[in-house]
Amino acid sequence: MLESQRKIFPFRIVAIQTLRHGTAFDPRGLAIDPSFGPHVQSAEEFLDRAKPEVVVELTTLNPSTGEPAISHIRAAFARRHHVVTANKGPIAHAYSALAQEASRAGVEFRFESTVMDGAPVFNLVRNNLPGCKIRGFTGVLNSTTNVVIEAMRAGRTLAEGVEEARRIGITEADASFDIDGWDAAAKTAALANVLMDARVTPLEVDRRGIARLTPEKLLQLKDQSKTIRLVSRARSGPNGIKLRVRAEVLAETDFLASARRTSSLIVFDTDLMGEIGTVELNPGIEQTAYGVFSDLVDIAKNSV
Repeated sequence: MLESQRKIFPFRIVAIQTLRHGTAFDPRGLAIDPSFGPHVQSAEEFLDRAKPEVVVELTTLNPSTGEPAISHIRAAFARRHHVVTANKGPIAHAYSALAQEASRAGVEFRFESTVMDGAPVFNLVRNNLPGCKIRGFTGVLNSTTNVVIEAMRAGRTLAEGVEEARRIGITEADASFDIDGWDAAAKTAALANVLMDARVTPLEVDRRGIARLTPEKLLQLKDQSKTIRLVSRARSGPNGIKLRVRAEVLAETDFLASARRTSSLIVFDTDLMGEIGTVELNPGIEQTAYGVFSDLVDIAKNSV
């Protein structure tokens, strides 16, 4: 995507660090298919050698701690590098602290791809809802469970549904994070932390995944014109913010049930604008890439 947009947005990748492929450096800009050498021993060493302006952090989700991504981001802030991440763990576990560290370092911190790929969610609120208070939200935010549920509605097993989602390329590295609701809980915590100043972690989300569902249950509901979606909900009340992830039984005509396959949606409850939301229809990996790309463009514009 960066290569295809280079004439308009001339970003240059000067280094890549991976666990599997190794590390590549070139201050003039890496080729589209770079040659990798041995990976360096630490994020700090990598950043010191790369000397980037913006760090893009794309490690896999750790829903329990948010590490090592949190440490990677802090190492970048310590060197006054802007950061873009698609890893929801740091936002779900340490957003407030990381945002303060970015502010003290005088750098930007962006994370649009952590929820709903490249669809505007955080940017929708930041850029288009001035003065609005987010009182709560409702969303279908995990695509893997959509695919698995649809597979079971067709009489296939949960395991077969997971394998289909894996072939599409939408599961977490550990698919149990999807099935057990951890991915949705991390997204719920991230949204609440950024948009409602909740200061929670995924461990504080009332969570129940879809592991107990069976094809028989889904087929029974199908005969009743009903289905199930893994629904994330947040609500601010007199006793604080309540966060929940549940497999909810829905009428097939329910708006939430319209999130099929890789589609997802979210609706915000605001004080000034009422209910407003975003729907993403059947995204692929390109849309996740676009979220990162849009964050890079946003940082570049703010840095001029």
